[in-house]
Amino acid sequence: MRGVEKQEHAAIAHMLKRKQSAAYVSARRANIPVTVVRGDTIYRVTRESSEAIGTIEPKVKVSQRIIALK
Repeated sequence: MRGVEKQEHAAIAHMLKRKQSAAYVSARRANIPVTVVRGDTIYRVTRESSEAIGTIEPKVKVSQRIIALK
């Protein structure tokens, strides 16, 4: 988990550099639910919890083909 925590802290630090981060930080402090995307999952984040509310479908459709060799 240590590597995951480092990635999370790096992502938070990167997000805090953006102009939109002031609204994000103030919403988190006020415990207003904020919707964020992490990877392909959409989360609703508050001060107390982080709840997954949906996923993003991949842009590329992967189809499986089974080929039987004789």
